[in-house]
Amino acid sequence: MLVGYFGFLQTVNIDVMLGIQFVYTGESGQAQVSAVSKTDDLNQRIQEFMQTVTYTIEPAEGLSNGDTITVTALYDADMAAEYHFQPVNTRADFLVEGLPERYASVAEVPEDYIRESEVAASQYLHVQNQSPVYGAFLQGSKPGVRDRILWMYERENGEYEIVLVPDINDSQNVNRKAISSQQAYLSRKEQEKRDFAGYVRRVFEADCTIEELSWTTQPSQPGQPE
Repeated sequence: MLVGYFGFLQTVNIDVMLGIQFVYTGESGQAQVSAVSKTDDLNQRIQEFMQTVTYTIEPAEGLSNGDTITVTALYDADMAAEYHFQPVNTRADFLVEGLPERYASVAEVPEDYIRESEVAASQYLHVQNQSPVYGAFLQGSKPGVRDRILWMYERENGEYEIVLVPDINDSQNVNRKAISSQQAYLSRKEQEKRDFAGYVRRVFEADCTIEELSWTTQPSQPGQPE
């Protein structure tokens, strides 16, 4: 009984960084991070205590691969005293790694990735049997402007619509949930000359570097099969 009594009162060191996992959003250069602790395999008391642990991170945004972040753990001090836990490793540095990187130019973007973005754009507009009349890689030139692939389609009523596929980076993931579209209001001259590149420059050049996708420079007609 004495052994059990003193064993229960013995202070136990608890590593509060145990099982920490980082959740990143965004790509290298402008990523944000949060942290959680995954400790499902611990005994009941330690698990209960670890559920009180939260983390502050500095810096937590504007992150790039190779950066160092400092994590500080906050916890329920009353519970720690009640359970005779001594939290250790309450502050630690971690290296940022594994973030998607931006492409320097369209020449670096794999063709299969571009093709996949085109398929996603046509599905978004429900025009799977129609080829786009124009495509371009829009590389953001201002903070917060994401790199996108733009596809322009001619509708049966003679109007034009643009589909923007965002978050183009070396993760090669097509973010279908973030795809958006907008009507393209070409001038009469742009329509007559089918100057799609001129329209895209006029609308997007202020905050993007524009590189045309070479196989889309020849216009197709509405309803033309791929």
